[in-house]
Amino acid sequence: MRLTRDVLGAVVLGLAAVSVASAANDSGASASWAAQHRNEAKATEHLSTSGSLTFAPGRLTEGVTMSLELSHGFELMEDLAALPGGGVDSDEYRVSAKPFSSYEAVVDSTSGDIGPTLSVTRVVQGTTTALQTSQAVGVGFTRSIRWRNTTAAENNNEAIRVTSGQCTTNCGPDDVYFIRGYETTYSVPRFNNSGTQVTVLLLQNPTNYTITGDIYFWDTSGTLLATQPFTLSGKQLQVLNTATVPNANGVGGAVTIAHDGRYGDLSAKTVALEPATGFSFDSPALPRIR
Repeated sequence: MRLTRDVLGAVVLGLAAVSVASAANDSGASASWAAQHRNEAKATEHLSTSGSLTFAPGRLTEGVTMSLELSHGFELMEDLAALPGGGVDSDEYRVSAKPFSSYEAVVDSTSGDIGPTLSVTRVVQGTTTALQTSQAVGVGFTRSIRWRNTTAAENNNEAIRVTSGQCTTNCGPDDVYFIRGYETTYSVPRFNNSGTQVTVLLLQNPTNYTITGDIYFWDTSGTLLATQPFTLSGKQLQVLNTATVPNANGVGGAVTIAHDGRYGDLSAKTVALEPATGFSFDSPALPRIR
């Protein structure tokens, strides 16, 4: 991974003098470094990080490993150029999975020698333990990986790792890819099963692949009331009377939907019916805005 120009400047200023000293000194030199950056315009978030470098005798440059966070709206073009000394580049992006939420990482626009050997894997951060592999999208080299946090605890111990199994130590600066991150959780602002109203949830999978997930019912204070799992094959529509869901009858609140589909690949809404008047109140399910 190369440092982007705006991040590189913050680090180089602190190391330039040391690298010059190394070039003139047979014993080498060392330095500490730190960097923190956030580019709002590109939605690229760099985590604060620090460490130390040792410049070998006569060397003017050394590689710096940055930790990046793959958050919603994150997008970045990077390369898999071999590391100084000929090492294989493996880029790692940390992820923070919030409770009862779902996510997707997409890697595409590959060029150079990366080709069909592009590997996108969800791993335990900082280890070689693989948790999930990505899937191909279409007939090209694009890869998508989707996952859910079905627990009530935030998970900050995982990462998305990008590598190439083809060029490895021969990858150059022209061997690039584009990575994007999304939270895929849907939110519905209203359901009401109190009084005389009854709410029906219409959930459709308009794609050609199967999507599974969970529907979460929350009261108005944000307390989880009930969870309803679902599995929808391609083009399938589910019509759910939410009053039949245990603990969701006689109350009102909001709904969220976490799933293993791609960003924006579900269609849903709730319809609250008032039998006495014949009125209905529609509330569409919305994905998080990019």
